[in-house]
Amino acid sequence: MQMTELAYINGVFCPIAEARVSIEDRGFQFGDSIYEVIPAYDGRSFLAEEHLLRLRQSAAGIELQYDFNAEPLAPIVEEGLRRSGIDDAMIYIQLTRGAAPRTHEFPKGTPPTVVITFKPLPKIPGRQRQEGVKLMTVRDDRWARCHVKATTLLPNVLAKNKALRSGYDDALFVTVDGEARECTSANLFVVTGRQITIPPRNESILRGVTQEFLLDCAGDLGFEAVEQPVYVDGLYGADEVFVTSTIIEVLGVASIDKKLIRDGGVGPVTRRFYEEFRARCRAESPDRKPATVQT
Repeated sequence: MQMTELAYINGVFCPIAEARVSIEDRGFQFGDSIYEVIPAYDGRSFLAEEHLLRLRQSAAGIELQYDFNAEPLAPIVEEGLRRSGIDDAMIYIQLTRGAAPRTHEFPKGTPPTVVITFKPLPKIPGRQRQEGVKLMTVRDDRWARCHVKATTLLPNVLAKNKALRSGYDDALFVTVDGEARECTSANLFVVTGRQITIPPRNESILRGVTQEFLLDCAGDLGFEAVEQPVYVDGLYGADEVFVTSTIIEVLGVASIDKKLIRDGGVGPVTRRFYEEFRARCRAESPDRKPATVQT
């Protein structure tokens, strides 16, 4: 079957080049919208239920009214994946508050806009996978509701591009007190002995679906997971640091602000977590146990 990049707009599948959204859509005018990204491996969506649950939570977080029960998105995701013929796919879902005359007040009776696209999963550069990524710390000046997966990502975009211009791979958001939170689109993991530490999953960061999945894996791999504040100064003494997301999966961190993490390579624990992720994401239906994280 031939692979086709595909779009779904408000009930209609079409080639991406033909997809259209109104210029009065509030997602365009205000960034009044939320999104999710679901991966597919070997033609099967992965962790779709968890991603769609987070989409519901984001909708509630911005008071976006969409009837997830009457108009479920899971069948659309599966139908689009089948139609596209893409085995390893990136499924992007965006819900906006709809198209209406521009005003700050929520429009009444306006149906939400539903946009879903189906594209091949992006390829991660081999250097990053084999040698690890270089991070640059930046002041965390984002809005206070980072737990909502909103499309208003301008601070993330600016931080990412500042890092790239400076010769780094990504930016790590840090508070004025030196508390490390997350990268522009990835969660942070710190390895010390048999302990895995993650920053507190509060409103200051996005609770990651891949993050949660890997915390489930941690127990099976013999690691204790702990959720507590992580400070930049403490990262340099860690055995390993890695970052995770839907697209990058698991990437080792070689350095932060040009200071090496241990020997500056990708450590054995990071490689083990990556191998475990790859094995499980291509399994039929991996048995999952809720993650136990100490706080």
